Amino acid sequence: MNENTLVAYFSRKGINFRVGSVEKGSAEILADMIADLLGTSEYEICTAEGYPDDLEECNRKAKQEHDENARPELRNALPDMSGFSNLVLVYPNWWGDLPMAVYTFLDGIRTEGLDIYPVCTHEDNGLAMTERILSQTYPKARIMKGVAIRGTLIQCDRN
Repeated sequence: MNENTLVAYFSRKGINFRVGSVEKGSAEILADMIADLLGTSEYEICTAEGYPDDLEECNRKAKQEHDENARPELRNALPDMSGFSNLVLVYPNWWGDLPMAVYTFLDGIRTEGLDIYPVCTHEDNGLAMTERILSQTYPKARIMKGVAIRGTLIQCDRN
């Protein structure tokens, strides 16, 4: 699975729920661990505009994007997926869903025939509906059984 696997992640630094201010988001820490373990490439999903460091402001912006079904512009060029058949997708649970930037990423790559392994960071809601949402939104991909890990465990394990 190593050479044909990409680890793509969306994460944010700043004030995090139950943790405080972090220089590296939980999803990024987890993605780094997975990529190191598998010996694979990584791609950071980040928006051109970014998100506020303040948690309440970030939540407002994320909720507005979610309610509008927005597809925020990404900062980085999309990866060439031609050599990849597996995608480990690491993201935080935002409003019981994927962050909208993750949809921008997935909408822009080839998902047909891709095995997607969801890995979600959260505090209370686990994967929520993200596995089902991925299956319904990207029916030509195979959505594998997901894993949910509390962000506080990831952050606290680092210290």
